[in-house]
Amino acid sequence: MNSYIVFIKDNESKVVVEGRVTREMVKELKGKGFTQYPYAIEASDEAEARSKLNKQGEEHLDALAEYSGNFFFYCALLVAGLIVAYLFY
Repeated sequence: MNSYIVFIKDNESKVVVEGRVTREMVKELKGKGFTQYPYAIEASDEAEARSKLNKQGEEHLDALAEYSGNFFFYCALLVAGLIVAYLFY
């Protein structure tokens, strides 16, 4: 297994073996608008690294959706409780 560094720009990505990344390469890719994914990804090849990155992204989005859904529910419940308290006050 190798460690891969991923650079992302919109729907495009560049996957590079961690040992081959140089400062010049990072500077060039950032100049083209790419951002570096903060963590190295352990994978056997570039395709697997991309798929692991996509899977991690989906998991993060699912967790965020669950959190925001729960937060919305609690806020709605709080507002309804305040309205009921105001009406009976």
